[in-house]
Amino acid sequence: MAIMAPEQTKVIVVDDDVSILRILKQLLKDKGYNVFAASDGKEAIELISVNDFDLVITDLMMPENNGLEVLRKAKEKNPKTQVIMITGFATLDSAIEALKLGAFDYIRKPFKLAEFDVTIRNAVDKIHLIKSNEMLLKHLKESHKRLQETVKNSVSVIEKDIEALDTTEGDGEMEVLRAEVLNKYGLVGNTVPFHMRNEEEEGAVMLDEMERLGQLLEKGIITREEFELCKKKLLATP
Repeated sequence: MAIMAPEQTKVIVVDDDVSILRILKQLLKDKGYNVFAASDGKEAIELISVNDFDLVITDLMMPENNGLEVLRKAKEKNPKTQVIMITGFATLDSAIEALKLGAFDYIRKPFKLAEFDVTIRNAVDKIHLIKSNEMLLKHLKESHKRLQETVKNSVSVIEKDIEALDTTEGDGEMEVLRAEVLNKYGLVGNTVPFHMRNEEEEGAVMLDEMERLGQLLEKGIITREEFELCKKKLLATP
């Protein structure tokens, strides 16, 4: 799985507590993430409306627009966006409600930075997994499309070859071809019966020759009896 560079992960931190907002923003910047910050839910919703964030970290209890509204907006903009809620003990029920609405996880205040770091890494791992799967799916679709085009082109070439044979083989040419085949298998003249070129090529040559005999039969160049005689000699070839 391809690993995204930290700067490719776009994060927004939302908290009306300026000191907490500053600490979390700096912690994420130190780890290399592309970080935005909002000091209330209204500002966060405005930023989410015009940006594609991979991760939203938002406080739950805020004036005007709370964390649940930020969560709803983030998921409405992009269902793949991961949202982490920060909540106090008294609002645990709201945090559980946030999980039901699609939040990745919640962190309860007061929290340790080590706990915060683990939760962030888990969320970022999920983001990377989603994006890697999307890239793999895109690659598979492109490969399938190329394969379809190759098959289509191959069929077109075969059809043109068959059409060319049908239009160029007159009665005289068909008689010459018929004589060559019957002579090759010793059914006319004094030619030595058909033999394989070497053991390594035996299987491939036999399949090619059987297919060719079938095509000659379909075209009416050889009769059913002549086809069976040629096939018998071919299969009996040492």
